Amino acid sequence: MSQKAKSALLALAFLPFSHCHSAASTCWTPPQPRTVEETVLVAQNTPDLGTSPANQSMAMLALSDGRQRTAYGAGLLVGWGQTGTRPSFTVVTAVGMSALIAPFIFVGHTGDEAVIDIFACAAGTLHDMAERAVSRITPAVLDTIARRHEAGARLLIALPGSAARKETIWDIGAVAASRHREAKNLIASILRASVDMITYVDPDTAPVPAGLVAMRNPVLRRTGAGEPFLAPPAFRTSPLANYLIHNGVLFADEGEAFAADQAQHGKTAQPAMWLLPAQELFATAGLRHARIAIASLRPSLNIQPAKSECDPTFMRTLFEHAFRQGRMRRDWRSSLVDPTHR
Repeated sequence: MSQKAKSALLALAFLPFSHCHSAASTCWTPPQPRTVEETVLVAQNTPDLGTSPANQSMAMLALSDGRQRTAYGAGLLVGWGQTGTRPSFTVVTAVGMSALIAPFIFVGHTGDEAVIDIFACAAGTLHDMAERAVSRITPAVLDTIARRHEAGARLLIALPGSAARKETIWDIGAVAASRHREAKNLIASILRASVDMITYVDPDTAPVPAGLVAMRNPVLRRTGAGEPFLAPPAFRTSPLANYLIHNGVLFADEGEAFAADQAQHGKTAQPAMWLLPAQELFATAGLRHARIAIASLRPSLNIQPAKSECDPTFMRTLFEHAFRQGRMRRDWRSSLVDPTHR
């Protein structure tokens, strides 16, 4: 299939669409509140896991990469789920290692246990974490992803490019909805490739035509751009509330300098660009008066990984910190760079 044909196929998939707890694990349990304030806030959370929030509207969750720091997004989402207010997202996008979170948040609160298992339970390597995620793509999870896709929801994953591979975008919902006998194996390959920068899953030879090669966005290499988010062109003008989780620190001075330079030179995302900095998504949301919120690590947070590719203690500590913030409905803000976000 030609690149033009594949792009047309994915464009059809991204046309506008209509509306469509208590987490437990054998190796981790939710921490008890540590302060009076936290006790009060947690006591106010009365989740009804059998229903979605009453004020549900179409919402997009975009997860950045961040390697080990994707434990932040994992913990924040599971903690948010404890409040009973986390939306059933119409669109979930993920870049890089955050792909290990996305399928399970996409299926709803029943996927939270898998997120805990992957990020809060000790693993020797990032590849071990990916294998744990693969093992959680059960027939039931695959079927839920397929049914949500058929109802209009979308689950998209980007594998960032490197010297060893091209940048690719994958419609995981379309893979699941194909009911192809190799669908699970293809998704497994994509999840495994999300934790390294060498493995290449080729859209041209994939058993399901649900991937495309994306153009590199050079602006993401600049200081202040932050981690990339996946935002397909069709979603930038759709009526979605946007929730961004930046699995890293957004420093105020760097972010302001980057935004000022972008504005001075009139730089806007080209339609061919699928991976964008948060600044671009905020600018787009402002033009259409859409709701947008972002959460990111605080610069003063004194949690640092060891000098290794995989530090289980760091990830578990960061996961638990973010879980507590999510359970208290904290860390979200409506401005991209907040000088008070220390």
